[in-house]
Amino acid sequence: MDDIAEVISSLESAVREMDEALTSEQVLEVAVDWCQSLVPGCQMAGVTLRRRRGRVESVAPSDAAVERCDALQYDLAEGPCLDAITDELAIRSGDVGTDERWPQWGPRAAEAEGIAGMLSIRLFSGTKVHGALNLYSREVDAFDSEATDVARVLSTHVSVALRAMQADEDLRIAVDSRNLIGQAQGILMERFSLQSDGAFAVLSRISQDRNLRLIDVAEHVVTRRTLPDGGGAHD
Repeated sequence: MDDIAEVISSLESAVREMDEALTSEQVLEVAVDWCQSLVPGCQMAGVTLRRRRGRVESVAPSDAAVERCDALQYDLAEGPCLDAITDELAIRSGDVGTDERWPQWGPRAAEAEGIAGMLSIRLFSGTKVHGALNLYSREVDAFDSEATDVARVLSTHVSVALRAMQADEDLRIAVDSRNLIGQAQGILMERFSLQSDGAFAVLSRISQDRNLRLIDVAEHVVTRRTLPDGGGAHD
């Protein structure tokens, strides 16, 4: 895409679509769709998300081959998606089959799926790394510096959208948790003639003594109308 005005217009459209998305998954689906139409050389795309405890998973793959290539990287613990998350902001390869950086993954991805060109861009906001935006091609040297620049701009908007979406999701979870704990307190106050602080102290004590999350203790009280294991407020 040589016309810079056209690139800017397309990026604006992509950003608007991401802004209208209701979930993180929808944001990533929009991003993957735009990768294929906006980034020169991109034939397939997907996202690697980093979860808790270092776990990674593929989200919104445009093609089954993307999902298989990503999964192979996770199994072998090597590949451009993982390197983009941990080592460099942008990883580009003209031919993964002969790229010495991935002696196991590259040849297998090339042989099994016909992958040649690869471009992975880190998704991050502040110090938080969300994952990587992964672009695939069956053409050698598919991604040049222009493609990398466009992908990096797009990935920046994806990262911002993910951060905002995560903040909203965290807020909803916090509100839901607070409401559930409040309901559990009310049940204990009525059943054991406790004040609000005393009911919360009971929930906290059970959480610590039995190595349970506070929200799980509260959910048990609300759904079963009893303390875990049938305990009492003064046990």
